[in-house]
Amino acid sequence: MPSIPPEAQQIANDPSFAVQFAIGDPFPQLVPQNPSSQDAIRLRGVYFNEPKRYLLKKAHFSMEDRRIFDVETGLVVLVSSHLGKNPYESIDPLGYNESQSGEWKSITDVNCVNGNFPSFKIRPKKLSRHGTQYVDLHGDDEDVVFNVAKMSKLKSKSMRPHFVVGKYKDAGKGKHMVYKLIADVIGRTLAIENSRGELIAQMAKTNKAMLKTAVFGSGSESTIDIAPGVDCSTILAIIFAVGQVGRHYVKDMFHNFVVDPMQDSAVEGAMNTVTGNGPGLGSMVSDAGSAAEGFVDNVGLGDHWDGAEERLGSMVSDAGSAAEGF
Repeated sequence: MPSIPPEAQQIANDPSFAVQFAIGDPFPQLVPQNPSSQDAIRLRGVYFNEPKRYLLKKAHFSMEDRRIFDVETGLVVLVSSHLGKNPYESIDPLGYNESQSGEWKSITDVNCVNGNFPSFKIRPKKLSRHGTQYVDLHGDDEDVVFNVAKMSKLKSKSMRPHFVVGKYKDAGKGKHMVYKLIADVIGRTLAIENSRGELIAQMAKTNKAMLKTAVFGSGSESTIDIAPGVDCSTILAIIFAVGQVGRHYVKDMFHNFVVDPMQDSAVEGAMNTVTGNGPGLGSMVSDAGSAAEGFVDNVGLGDHWDGAEERLGSMVSDAGSAAEGF
């Protein structure tokens, strides 16, 4: 049986931990806001007169990615999912349940399950140095509602990760910054401030999750606390979007049509070592390039990445030639 790390023992021996483990972590000092403020972003207008708490949890063995629960009612309010997810990835090392079209983490949708929350999609900006993500509501004729991007360390002048939120497609710089998100170095908390530096929401891993992380190496449970007068639907959408920052179609394409085929070819090559049969690595990867061209063209990603199928096919074919030489 593995020994409990000293950090976990210290947490478990803290007298306040037993109380917090039972009734939940305490609320942070949030600053109430005016719901009619013109500086804020409003999606659906889900307001409360007192601090509101939600719970974010990772979905295991499911086509869904993450779920947000209303702590007061215990109901799931929002769920996220992405195209081509293998729900059994953690127990499927050979990829028997993988999608034929590949996994596209950059194509993420969030759907409302309970409550007065909007459904929306999160898509990456065509070209971005800061991993910008656009949030667009489903079923409306309007364009992007807001965007989330990472702030460079030269601007933040801090080792802590910073993110900015801007309205529509306007980058969250200077006067266009509506919210600023500040994470701690160990990734336990994520503070959300308005343009005046007031704390309006905070996401934090629970002590229960921290204990699981210390003992088992993983703990995905986080609380999301929102100040009175703040649109909860906006904050929850920001939480989903910040998790997507840095994802892009090109990264998914490279992984699906270059990395995965090479891994599969290496496994197949090892299995055919005795007989000496089977196609070469370069040939299989080059064939993957042709498949990539057809898939990108059929899915219709051209609007987001002009000439994606030709560029991807050429990139994968070059990888095939390099593999043959290797």
